[in-house]
Amino acid sequence: MGFCGRGFYSSILLCAAVFSFALAVEAQQPASSAALNEQQARGKALFNQNCRLCHTPRPVGAKNPELEDNIGPNLAGVFDPPRSRPEAVVRTFIQQGISGLMPGFRYGLDAEEIDAIIAYMRTL
Repeated sequence: MGFCGRGFYSSILLCAAVFSFALAVEAQQPASSAALNEQQARGKALFNQNCRLCHTPRPVGAKNPELEDNIGPNLAGVFDPPRSRPEAVVRTFIQQGISGLMPGFRYGLDAEEIDAIIAYMRTL
């Protein structure tokens, strides 16, 4: 088997591992999807696709307890006191990102998609 063959199979294994991780995290989330309206459900799908990797805690009970945190901040309650943020600020973070910390999504998400993500974030 050549180098390209091993790289291909390594990529498949990596994708399977990431997918398994996403399923494990999804299983830990409350089953509140039934209570979401259409915009929030779309926002949840977009959040899972674009934001979840960095803004969802790693599974509790990981072999290394130091890894039981988020890469980015947990966004649950971002619109609620005491850490409440105006929607315009959250929208700017999503569009512009934060240099060196978070990519901006202004070219990857349109205004309706960002609205949907924000609607979903209000349910967290």
